[in-house]
Amino acid sequence: MSDPAKRARRAARVIRHIRFVYFANVDDDSLFADYHHELVTAEVLMDRVLAARAAGMKAVHPTLTNDAEEQLFVRPLRGSFTQVTPEYIRWYGRDGIRRELPMVREDLAIELMGEYAYTYSHAMDIATNNSGALSRNDQAWLIARSRAPISCRPLHATEFRQLIKAIEAAHKVPYGDSTVVQANIEIARRAAATLGAVMDEYVEVPFHTPALTEAFAEFHRAHLQRVADASRIASLLPLPINGMLGWFTAKRARIYAEVQARLASR
Repeated sequence: MSDPAKRARRAARVIRHIRFVYFANVDDDSLFADYHHELVTAEVLMDRVLAARAAGMKAVHPTLTNDAEEQLFVRPLRGSFTQVTPEYIRWYGRDGIRRELPMVREDLAIELMGEYAYTYSHAMDIATNNSGALSRNDQAWLIARSRAPISCRPLHATEFRQLIKAIEAAHKVPYGDSTVVQANIEIARRAAATLGAVMDEYVEVPFHTPALTEAFAEFHRAHLQRVADASRIASLLPLPINGMLGWFTAKRARIYAEVQARLASR
């Protein structure tokens, strides 16, 4: 964990599972039972993170909560609207026919521009603050998440916070067998480091325990730097088959990756 030369390599390593050590002969009503519950929570959620990552999905969305998911999949009744509002337009067309999927924020802003002659910035502000509309990327991520098997379903922000809490609890091992104590402290650090290595966008360190904070930050920094280096190399390759569009796409990806790496190294 402390060798800088190995940190980047470990950040890239695919870890299939995180498994903790359990105390033997534990009474269901004891302190250890609550502790074991946190271990199970951490293992199940980490399995989903790693499986989602292996399936090519964004494994964690640290800002989209379960409230945003509910606003996407729970359609309000047409009769619950007393007037035409941005939220109504998001769900129903001008003819009153419900949309198959609610409008994304970018499309809703354009609709408001046509309906009320707003500027785009004003329309986007209204779509953001006066409706439950999500950005195109966020809505696509939630839809993909809903279609994924539960075993590899990525975590939204609410589940992410639950995972962080469980890993913190796993690190604070109750007094007992010293072998279990030392093993779970190290496994919790490994879980925090692994979590940092699967986040492709910069995220503020979510842990409070110093050892977990350090592990997450170190691996997150190493991972984002590796992504930036890979993007830089890709941008130096010959002009892509799709011409200038592909070149600009690669350049934009490189700039974005470098910004994320700089944020992590502050």
